[in-house]
Amino acid sequence: MGFHGPMGLGGGPMRAVWEQRRSLGYMEGSRRPSKETLRRLLGVLRPHARRLLGALSLTVLIVLLGLVPPLLMRAVIDQAIGRHDPGLLIYLAGGLVIFPALGALASVGQNYLNAVVSQGVIHDLRAAMYEHGQRLGIDFFTHTPGGEIHSRLVNDLNAVQQVLRTTMTGLFVNSLTILLTLTTMFVLNWQLALISMLILPAFALPVVSFGRRTYDAITRTQEALSRLTAHLEETLTLSGIVVVKSFGTRRREAGRFRAFSEDVRRSQVQQSMVGQWLTLVVSAMSAIGPALLYGYGGYLVIAGKVQLGTVVAFSTYLVQLYNPASSLAGSNTTLMGGLALFDRIFQFLDLPIDVPEPAEPAALEASPGVTPLSLEFSHVRFSYRAGEEVLHGISFTARAGELTALVGPSGAGKSTILSLGARFYDPGTGEILLDGAPLRSLRDDSLRTLLSVVTQELFLFHTTLEENVRYGRPDASDGDVLQAVEAAQLGDLVAQLPDGLQTIVGERGYRLSGGEKQRVAIARAILRNASVLLLDEATSSLDSHAERLIQEALGRLFRGRTVVAIAHRLSTVLAADQILVVDGGAIVERGRHADLLAQGGLYARLFHEQFDPGTQSGPA
Repeated sequence: MGFHGPMGLGGGPMRAVWEQRRSLGYMEGSRRPSKETLRRLLGVLRPHARRLLGALSLTVLIVLLGLVPPLLMRAVIDQAIGRHDPGLLIYLAGGLVIFPALGALASVGQNYLNAVVSQGVIHDLRAAMYEHGQRLGIDFFTHTPGGEIHSRLVNDLNAVQQVLRTTMTGLFVNSLTILLTLTTMFVLNWQLALISMLILPAFALPVVSFGRRTYDAITRTQEALSRLTAHLEETLTLSGIVVVKSFGTRRREAGRFRAFSEDVRRSQVQQSMVGQWLTLVVSAMSAIGPALLYGYGGYLVIAGKVQLGTVVAFSTYLVQLYNPASSLAGSNTTLMGGLALFDRIFQFLDLPIDVPEPAEPAALEASPGVTPLSLEFSHVRFSYRAGEEVLHGISFTARAGELTALVGPSGAGKSTILSLGARFYDPGTGEILLDGAPLRSLRDDSLRTLLSVVTQELFLFHTTLEENVRYGRPDASDGDVLQAVEAAQLGDLVAQLPDGLQTIVGERGYRLSGGEKQRVAIARAILRNASVLLLDEATSSLDSHAERLIQEALGRLFRGRTVVAIAHRLSTVLAADQILVVDGGAIVERGRHADLLAQGGLYARLFHEQFDPGTQSGPA
């Protein structure tokens, strides 16, 4: 099946895959500057500004409520106890309960709003990444392991969720707490406030030292997780495990998995230790401040210059001062790590779309019923990679309502022609027109209502047989579904299945044979009822009995439609209104079967080499 362009990379060593991807520029390369990433992050937060503002307002309230208890403790010691006033003591003690309770209640609301905003941002990013991935060209998926794409959508976004919840209001609340706490301390006693501030500048040192280390450590961890996920998805899914078991490579793949897992373990340990060293440094600095406060404050109390309650209040404020300072350093480090995660997400969202939607789409909509449309290639040239042209000036017209067959040796470019006709790629030069309208000028959803594609490598979803038949037209009536099933000669199969049309077909339709899957694909195409059909070796997996069953269905499917088919079967070749012989990326012969045989060229040679009267094989 040639809808993937160059040969897929699934079976080779993962390191070679990643090196090739780097050379092609897929999701690798220079990182976006942090300022630009931060600007884009603010753009992501903008739709959630109201809830974020609510969370910040509650943060201000929490900080203000947190400033009251130390003042109450000061009053308890210096006034209630000092004056032996039981009534005032009870009143102040009640305040020591009420204000923390109010702060805790406000924290519940703040945490709720933080969760709503962070989950909303993750939802927006997840949806944007999925929809962008859908718009990326087929070539991207041939060079990128599916596991890495999933890692971006799962691992990276899960990590981003933690960053958002811990740092979304962290920078604001910690800065505000330091500012208001220092203001209160200077109002109480400017000498003790200065002593308490001496150590604060030292908290800036970890910001510079550990921020970049965290950024790099998280980047390495996420890349290692991507490699692990990609290997896991290749070797521990149905298709992959069959190959592993068939070739007895279980130990080798397990060894590779352990190597990838070891990379993850090592990078995560390094990431964890960056945080641990930061905690150690901050904790050591946090011990200096209280020592200075109690030493100098105790001296002032002994000298009678300051009351004991003021020193006790300062000791409480000191905790409220140093904890935010420590968190501020940690928040910066976490923010740097978060920027690394957002860099990876934005790199994915910035991947170019090779087949873009037109700015001003042409008007070509499906009309009721089936109206055959012409499909024209005009001087089309195409390269999967720069400098490696695979199609050289392809020109032909598949006339409305006629069958055009593509034949030729393997690798000649037949599947690439069909891929371009389906607009999985755009040509480098030349034009492809549907009923006179360039494919580039049509909206993708409009084009898909006019085209139906049946590929050689058939993919069925892990759901019921009916859902697979309905996939291209989910709103079809039950009667239409049954007619499509009968037309595709699937009636006997449905009768034999334990749950009929409600039978689960398994991953990639693994419970069905190759011929049965192809008949399901044809039933899907019949139900789709499109005007143009593109078939890539649509009967290549059918034995003689199955092919006889399906010839009538194909005849009905072809009738009144424009069909371009890669033909391996004699029946398709004989029925063709025109045959295009493709070799080396060019059309070297064209005509009907008898005329091409009489010419004695490549078609005749392929026909005589491959056609055996005892089978129904025909030219490639």
